[in-house]
Amino acid sequence: MNRILLFISVLLCSSLSLVGQITDANTLIVGKINNRVSLEKEITIQINVRYMTSDTEEYTSNILEDGTFAFGVNVREPQYATLIYSREKKLIYLEPNDTLGININGGSYPYNVLFGERGGGNNTFLSEYLKENPKELNQFKKVQFRKEIFWYSTLPDQDKNMRNTTPEAFSQKLQTKKDRAFAKMDFYRKNNPNKLTPDFISFMETEFMYDWAYHKLMFGHLYKGRYDLPDAYFEFLDEIPLIGGSIGNHLYRDYVLAVVNYHYEKAGDKTAPYIKQYDYATSNLMGNTQAFVQSEMLYKAFLDKELDSVLGRYWTFIDDTEHLDYEAKVNYAYQKATRYAEGAPAPDFTLQDMDQNSVQLAQYGGKVVYLNFWASWCRPCMKKMTNLKPFIEDMENQGIVILNVSLDRTTEEWQKTVKKMGFGGIHVMADGDIDSDIALKYEVKILPQYYIVNKNGSFAQRPPKNDLTSIRSTLAELSR
Repeated sequence: MNRILLFISVLLCSSLSLVGQITDANTLIVGKINNRVSLEKEITIQINVRYMTSDTEEYTSNILEDGTFAFGVNVREPQYATLIYSREKKLIYLEPNDTLGININGGSYPYNVLFGERGGGNNTFLSEYLKENPKELNQFKKVQFRKEIFWYSTLPDQDKNMRNTTPEAFSQKLQTKKDRAFAKMDFYRKNNPNKLTPDFISFMETEFMYDWAYHKLMFGHLYKGRYDLPDAYFEFLDEIPLIGGSIGNHLYRDYVLAVVNYHYEKAGDKTAPYIKQYDYATSNLMGNTQAFVQSEMLYKAFLDKELDSVLGRYWTFIDDTEHLDYEAKVNYAYQKATRYAEGAPAPDFTLQDMDQNSVQLAQYGGKVVYLNFWASWCRPCMKKMTNLKPFIEDMENQGIVILNVSLDRTTEEWQKTVKKMGFGGIHVMADGDIDSDIALKYEVKILPQYYIVNKNGSFAQRPPKNDLTSIRSTLAELSR
């Protein structure tokens, strides 16, 4: 191990010239790939800053003949990043003004990785923690549940635990998991003094606490009716602070949004959800957390075509916020709302149907198109399409095109489901699910999702209500 650390230290010194040209880089990552079995010539780091800027920042390094690589990256907040090599992904931790050395066994990546330098202890502990607490990096592979305007998401195994246990047993499992995580970090710190940085300790304490709180709230919110849960079940919400957590941790952010949404639902007035939750954040939160929630409400409102209703809050946010990173996300959504507003041209695309025929959106000029994004693993999608199935023939007789775009993971899953369920309409599949070109063009991040394209090939205004009756009525009106 000492030889590895010595190598990384030398490599760090020799790599400064490689990354010096990146003026906004504040963190240096260097490493070497041994036992290369892949012809890959590049290695990539992705930093998900969508919670700030609505985008993911990507850094790519060439892999030299001796297997070495180097990155200079800009890290805004302590958070996870994804290291991608030979199409395999590994979660790592980065923080501002850090140095991290990585030694990879190419034949067993992502499992055999050693870390060094300042961030080495952080990532060594993280690797051990993730062995017991794996994360799913593909959002589409998670199980999702909607409550008002918030989508809970969790791993399939956790969903199974929630559906097949009692509130008492589930709460005990969460408590045991939290206690074990804190104990493991305490043990590591005792045996490896000064190996974990203060920011990492804060980040992981946030992880442990808000993983527990988020899933406890999710269970109560989803199954309150089934188990007739009393209000006392939710008293833990008063004990968990909404401010002060590590904003770079997704569990903290999800918990805060879930709590704000829960209070909105509990208040009983279901009108203007984005405005009311924005105002809740203004009154009850502060600092970075407040700016995050406010930006999320504006972002979601704009994406949901609620342009006019939140414009006042938008200008107030732009004028008043001190956290300028969030402006990029809000401005992006504002511009997108105007770009995808009624009358804007729908992006064209060409995909293959089940018989390998090319299907192009532009070929349906002169007809109304119901553009439906779905996947076989998405339970709300399946329910929605099942409910729509009896009306498809009548809609097609009116000249309406039902164009279903699958974001399934495999062709086999897609074709098997379409044939088994007998879904009508035209069926095509995107290659790359959430990362496919069409998903990026249409900003599909949550399923199900749909658009209505009018006879001129432009976006039509969606009905105020998202129920099937309103959608059918809007389509019929446009087709006349």
